[in-house]
Amino acid sequence: MVKVALIDAETPLAGETVRLLINHPETEIISLYSPQNVGHPISSLHAGLIGEPRFIFSDKLNLEEPDLILLFKKSELSRNIISQFPYHENQKLISLFKENFQPGEIKPELGLSELNRKALVRGAQMAYITSPAIVPALIAVAPLASFLLLNSDINIEVKLPADIVETTDIHSLEEEISRLLKIRQASFNGKVNILLSAEKDNERGSLTSISLKNSLPVEEIEKIYEQTYDDHNFAFHSRSRSGSEEVEATQKVLIKIDKPTPETLLLEVSADARMRGGAGDIVHIFNLFFGLHEKTGLALKTSRFFPKKICNL
Repeated sequence: MVKVALIDAETPLAGETVRLLINHPETEIISLYSPQNVGHPISSLHAGLIGEPRFIFSDKLNLEEPDLILLFKKSELSRNIISQFPYHENQKLISLFKENFQPGEIKPELGLSELNRKALVRGAQMAYITSPAIVPALIAVAPLASFLLLNSDINIEVKLPADIVETTDIHSLEEEISRLLKIRQASFNGKVNILLSAEKDNERGSLTSISLKNSLPVEEIEKIYEQTYDDHNFAFHSRSRSGSEEVEATQKVLIKIDKPTPETLLLEVSADARMRGGAGDIVHIFNLFFGLHEKTGLALKTSRFFPKKICNL
């Protein structure tokens, strides 16, 4: 069993992560560190966990004990943990932020399997999860970069829950996605433009629309996506347009490919903003770090069901 400690366990994404980990067959949660809530059960803040194992928030922190440390927000404590990591051999760490690292410190890998799976399974000790505002876009555009097909500006429009939009720095995300795409295609010199908007009554959904120039026929582009994600478990090319309710509470990312004009490529992407760039990616990296199948603890059903006419998926 992998012993897991959650730091700043009072955060909403920590609660979402516990929801997944309590059903993960290889997990033992040993610490929910939240000094301001010490002695209270986790269900006092995360009501959806009522009736589950009665984990108690603690102000005790023994960093020698866990096999995996999860950091949920930037703080002086988190920075100190990172600077002294690892506390024992083979220990792993996942953070929901990217930190500026000092010389000699272990540098984190991008915690996104669709872009960086090899590094995550080949001895990496630390990973960071980038924003839910760009994770689906990265997954959608990465195949084009791998085939050297990014030759224009990339315009990205994202609809997300309001709390994510309010706390997102668009400029830093534009820089981040440009940097990551250039790792896959060094010749890419286009500009990345991101527009974020909050959807009313949207608590989980992530809907991304990506427009760029590309003259290849749809059929050839579809083959690229099917080839790229053939051995991945959560990224899928979909021939039908999907809403976020199709993937809500799951790790799936659905990508619809369109050509509005012969020279324009439109990618429409559906995901769950609490999972991709959040709790689902934490569990996904956990599995890769410890040699488990990617779907362990993530074989989840959608939380809503909307009957549709039969279509070719």
